[in-house]
Order: sequence, then C-alpha cells, then structure tokens
Amino acid sequence: MDRVEDDVTPGKEWQQELNNTCNRLSTQYLNLLRAASSVTALEKGKGDPRSGGGQMKSLQDPPPPPLAADVAISSLQCQLAVENLCVAASNLLSLIRRLRLSLLLMDEETVVAEEEWQVQQVQAISEKAMEEANLVEQEWMELRNRELDT
Repeated sequence: MDRVEDDVTPGKEWQQELNNTCNRLSTQYLNLLRAASSVTALEKGKGDPRSGGGQMKSLQDPPPPPLAADVAISSLQCQLAVENLCVAASNLLSLIRRLRLSLLLMDEETVVAEEEWQVQQVQAISEKAMEEANLVEQEWMELRNRELDT
C-alpha cells in the first residue's frame, strides 16, 4: 500500500530542524558533562582488584593502568562531545541566518497575506469550537429536561 503524506511546509521544516539542533546541543552538553566528571573516578570501591591498580607515590610515577585508561577515555569523550557541540552550534547559526534572510526577503504584501490567512484559520477553528459547544450544551439541556420530567 502506498502511504500519502503531506509535504512539510518550509516553516515546519525549519522548526523541526531547530528542535533537532537544540536536542543535539543539550544531548552533547550532557555527554560533555558526563565525560568531564569521570564517573568511574567518582565511584569508590568499584575498581577490579585484578586490574593492576596501584598508587602514585610521587608525581614522576606513571598513573596506574585503570586511571590512565579512564583518563584517556574521558579525554576522548570530552573531545568528541566538544566537536559535536561545535557542529550543533554551527547548525543553529545557519538556521538563524536562514530565518533572518527569509524575513528580509518577505515583502509587505506577503506578510499581510500570511497574517490574514492565519486570522482566517483561527476564526474557522473558533467557529467550529463554538458550534461543538452549542451542540454539547443543547444535549446537556435535553438530558436535564428529561431528568426533570421523570
């Protein structure tokens, strides 16, 4: 079966892209915070005793393997999250530029026509809601009259 879907208007498409970009920004920011906090370093008693832990007695001693691996992974995750944040911010700036350009290109007649169309849509919705409210009220009155008659 073929599914027919309505084309997305440019405004809806822009709004969807904006939502996706904002979601990506917040997700990558959360990833950056997670990587920077180094959760495994904050959890005590979770280390595997067979992992070759050890203590650093001076600054010249190399870090124990679990700590070195944790730092390397956290560093890589931070770098990836920062790069993703840069890409998402760039997308957001592109969306803002496109919005500004579309507003500059719209002439007064187009803006007025668009506003009139929106007003007509709102009026049609309110008229439909009023009709539905009148029907509900009429049904309610009939039910109340039936109860009073019995």
